[in-house]
Amino acid sequence: MDKSKPLMFIIIALLVILLGAVAFVSFYLFKTIGKNTSETANAASEANTATPVTKLTVDQIEKVPLSSPISTNLLTGDDGVEHYVKINLSIGVNNTDKKESPKMLTSLANNEMVVRDIILGILRNQTYEDLTLPEGQELLKDNIKSKLQDEFNSNLIVQVYISDLAFS
Repeated sequence: MDKSKPLMFIIIALLVILLGAVAFVSFYLFKTIGKNTSETANAASEANTATPVTKLTVDQIEKVPLSSPISTNLLTGDDGVEHYVKINLSIGVNNTDKKESPKMLTSLANNEMVVRDIILGILRNQTYEDLTLPEGQELLKDNIKSKLQDEFNSNLIVQVYISDLAFS
């Protein structure tokens, strides 16, 4: 019995140390996770407030039309029928920045093949059903605008205008 008391004391001491370590690690993790979550929320909030969104007038948006319409096949949808689309569109560029806007207009004009490739890639992943939904064309325009902004690393691209859209 005498030998079991020191062993029991050592086991209890180890358990207390282990519980203390678990409590410390848990506290540290919750503190770190909470800090990262609040930093992410603050960063998102700052991003939304850093550049106030003002509605541009039609005259503040320069339209850059594609030189010719784009025709391509669409992804086969639920109806199982192969559909094709012919689309003609223009890219809207914010022209209020007198220094950067001309550069963006030139870049779009000089890189029309890149623009067309991006649009083709997006269209080929759409179904006829996607594009004929009431919100389908707005989603398409938003997707094209977002991909172009990423490719050209610029928020000066503010709109996509569809001037002609035909399906077969």
